[in-house]
Amino acid sequence: MSDREASDAGPRRPEARPPIRLLAESELATILPLIQILNPDVPPATLAMRLQAMRKEGYRCAGAFFGERCIAIAGLWFGTRFWCGRYVDIDNVIVEESWRHRGIGQALIAWIEDYARRQGCEKAVLDAYVTNEGAHRFYMGRGYRIVGFHFDRNLKRPGDQDRTDVPR
Repeated sequence: MSDREASDAGPRRPEARPPIRLLAESELATILPLIQILNPDVPPATLAMRLQAMRKEGYRCAGAFFGERCIAIAGLWFGTRFWCGRYVDIDNVIVEESWRHRGIGQALIAWIEDYARRQGCEKAVLDAYVTNEGAHRFYMGRGYRIVGFHFDRNLKRPGDQDRTDVPR
């Protein structure tokens, strides 16, 4: 194993956990390679444009770090709704493949929940794809419940021109 491979493999002790923190505005573009993992069919330029729009809409991101390298992320959106009061919506939880099954996802979720409590949140919510059974087990194992369905509908009609002023 080369030095680079050894450093990419993460810490040698399984109990070592990378520090977790909010990413600064200037660091957000560094998450795009991780975002590409969950969105392999979306061109990188489109993801970058969407990230810029999301930043303006209040998107925040927590990350776990090994040295200077971000190895796991989760997006955060804050809001208030009639049914639950103030909430955090946890979005796109992604752990680099070589760092999975080491408790980093669990630590990231716990960090976000603690941060959200300090922000006055009463509830944490998230979506997981219907087909992502591993995510279902992960979240239910941490006390999350399936309480509804997330519906979506494409609003673009056949023949509509792509808008260049709106990230798609």
